[in-house]
Amino acid sequence: MSFRILIFSLLLVFGRGAMAEESATETDTAKAVRLNDALEADPLRSDALPMRRWLLEWLINTPDYSVKVCTNLIGPLDKSSPHIGELSGQLMFGNVAYQIKNPDIKAELSLQVAGLESVLRSYTAILDKHPDAKIPLLDTLLIKQKDGLLVEYVESTVSKECPNTL
Repeated sequence: MSFRILIFSLLLVFGRGAMAEESATETDTAKAVRLNDALEADPLRSDALPMRRWLLEWLINTPDYSVKVCTNLIGPLDKSSPHIGELSGQLMFGNVAYQIKNPDIKAELSLQVAGLESVLRSYTAILDKHPDAKIPLLDTLLIKQKDGLLVEYVESTVSKECPNTL
């Protein structure tokens, strides 16, 4: 799926509008990391929607960071998959948070892995509260991560299904 289609889809899911609460001294990059980390820890929190809106708008508008997305890493964007909208957004948000935290790492493979690891942290947090919200591919990816095979999965999937991403 192309980045533009994903952005459009996420705007439809999350809507438009900036988050109301902001610290006057917090930089946008620090806020992006803080919001990403909060969404990984509790992706279904009551204020998650405005947090995602802010992250998405900031990511669209910032000239400082760019995220290439290979949504095939988490499978097809099937609306029947529980919380797929929230998890799809984490591919981008986790990627950019990793870029902010690791400014010297530019390898696209590392960025794709970071985005997927963010998805898996969010997915695990969702399962903690809703054990019935299972997504078989993500369960398999958690096993791959545990076995140290996540980088291999990302490299293989991206090179086959999103070759312009690497």
